[in-house]
Amino acid sequence: IPIQFELPRINPNFTGKKYQYVYAVRAPPGRIFDGIIKLDVQTKEVIAVWEEPCTSPSEPIFVPRSNNEDSKEDDGVILSVVLEQKAKRSFLIVLDGITFKELARAYLPVHIPLSFHGNFY
Repeated sequence: IPIQFELPRINPNFTGKKYQYVYAVRAPPGRIFDGIIKLDVQTKEVIAVWEEPCTSPSEPIFVPRSNNEDSKEDDGVILSVVLEQKAKRSFLIVLDGITFKELARAYLPVHIPLSFHGNFY
């Protein structure tokens, strides 16, 4: 695999089944997390990357659009709390699971330190 990453997550509907996509934080050697990646585990290719200068995302959480077994594996959204290092503020980012385009961003009234694991309920 051509990239170092940590905190991989998959569509929870595929737990215990064969899956194709992993979402994780990019972890460059000697640096803090600096992006979110979508990795195709079958081809070992990085399909998409979300990154912004001076930001550190937390563990990406995949939320499927549907629990329908006919849904595409990557049909859903990725949620991650992102720390803006210089501004010392945080935001929740919502990325489209298929295209990785940013769907929404919500700035938080407080700064949330970088975390390693998290779920949204």
